[in-house]
Amino acid sequence: MKHAITIITMLLAVAPVTVRAQTTPETGKEIFEQMCAGCHGTYGNGQEGTKAGFVPRIATLANKEYMDSVPDDYVAMIIKKGGAYMGKIAAMPAWEHKFNDEQVASLVAHIRTLTNSAEKH
Repeated sequence: MKHAITIITMLLAVAPVTVRAQTTPETGKEIFEQMCAGCHGTYGNGQEGTKAGFVPRIATLANKEYMDSVPDDYVAMIIKKGGAYMGKIAAMPAWEHKFNDEQVASLVAHIRTLTNSAEKH
């Protein structure tokens, strides 16, 4: 019984840190890993890290030619307003009430790095 109380106490001490880490991503990379990789994939290429069987398939964010053709403001608007608003996939949620402009800019900057990292995976 004494060990059970000790284990429960340790778990309760760690739980707030775990919850905080999952609810308050700060950097673009953290935001992407927590909020975007489930559909777009860990490397933005719709592969590793995606939800199994996600339909319809999500276009890759790791396509260098396409990503070079779109300005940061456009990518930010998709993030803020969601897919349906921008004529993209309706499953893409709007994040304008979740993330501020600085977080969105950080997320766009991280997305821009995916064209390099996806080639390696």
